[in-house]
Amino acid sequence: MPKPEIEFKPTASFPKTESSGLITQSLSMDNDTGDSTVLLTYPAGSRWGEPICKHEYWEEVYIISGRIYDEGLKQWFGAGDYCCRPPGMVHGPFLADEVEGCREICWLRYPRRDEAVAGVKPNA
Repeated sequence: MPKPEIEFKPTASFPKTESSGLITQSLSMDNDTGDSTVLLTYPAGSRWGEPICKHEYWEEVYIISGRIYDEGLKQWFGAGDYCCRPPGMVHGPFLADEVEGCREICWLRYPRRDEAVAGVKPNA
């Protein structure tokens, strides 16, 4: 089933899941592919991604508010910053700002079955 059609609505109306302080809100998901759009709210001072992060899907992240410290890159990233990570890209670990925390919107896209089976890389 493709992602649902959703007209504008407050993000506060989407169900929240909390784990170790991290609040996750799934805004949309394609149950067939796993492709999804998620809001992530990291509490002040939280850490994640140890020892490193690495996924088998595309990940795009836009920081809405707050900031994070990427320990691997030894650099802070804040509101307005964006990244696009292909499958297998190593990143993190991360630390959320000790006062503001961090709020991100994250888009996840899994390789199509024909790409995964044939070993085709997007944009190849």
